[in-house]
Amino acid sequence: MPGSRSTRAAGPDTVAGRRSRQVPLRSLAGWGLSAGTLVDLFDLIRTVWRHRVVALATIAAVMGAVSAYVVVQKPVYQSTETLQLSSTDPAFLGEVNALTPLYSALLSAQQTLAPAQAQLGRTPLASIAVRIFTDSPVIKLDASGGSAAVVQRSADAVVNALSHRLSGQSKLGAPGVTLAVIDGPSRADIVWPRPALSLGVAAVVGVLLGLAIAWLADARQRIPAPAVLPAQGSALASRPRSPGRW
Repeated sequence: MPGSRSTRAAGPDTVAGRRSRQVPLRSLAGWGLSAGTLVDLFDLIRTVWRHRVVALATIAAVMGAVSAYVVVQKPVYQSTETLQLSSTDPAFLGEVNALTPLYSALLSAQQTLAPAQAQLGRTPLASIAVRIFTDSPVIKLDASGGSAAVVQRSADAVVNALSHRLSGQSKLGAPGVTLAVIDGPSRADIVWPRPALSLGVAAVVGVLLGLAIAWLADARQRIPAPAVLPAQGSALASRPRSPGRW
C-alpha cells in the first residue's frame, strides 16, 4: 500500500525469522557477555581510539622508565651447592626434619662464615642463604653476589669450612650423620635483573595506566562548561524602561 513501510529488513516476521535474529544474542550469552557489557566495551575502545596518542605515550613512558631501570641495575649472580645428610641408623628418616635445621644453622653460623672468608682472602664473601625441605635430607646453599667467580668460590668455601669444623669437633653435628656434597657449586646464573619479567609487568601496567588516562581525558572533555551569567548591572541596563512620570 502506498505510504506504508516494510518492517521485514531484519528477516520475515515468522518463528524461523525470530529465531534467526536471536542467534547472535544467544551466542553472546553463551560466552557470558550481555548487551550492556558489549556497549561498555565498545565505548571503552572508542574512547581509547579517540585518545590513542595519550594512551600510547603513557605506555611508552612506562616501558622506557622500566627499561632504563633495568639497564642501570648491576647484575646479581647466584651459585648453588647441594648437600645431603645420610646415616646408617634406621630411624634417620624419621628425624630428618629435626636434623636439617641443625645443619642449616651450622652452615650460616658466624663460626663457619669466618673461616670461609679467610679462604677468600681480601675478596668479600658472597651473601649466603640456606634452604631446607620438609621430609628431605637435601640442603641447598645459595651464594649471591655481583661476581660470578666470587659466588662460586664462596659457596665452596662455606661448605669446606663446615666440613673442617665437623671433622675437628665430633660433638658439633648429630652422631652417625654424614654431610656430603652431591652437586655443586653450580654455574653462576644472573638472578637479577630479569628483563623479560620486568618488561612484561611494565607492559601490563602501561596498558592499564594508558586506558585510565584516556578514559579520564575523555570524561574531562564531556564535562559541560558552566553557564556564564550576565552581570547584574548589565542586566538592569538592558531591561526596557516602562513609560511613567519623570
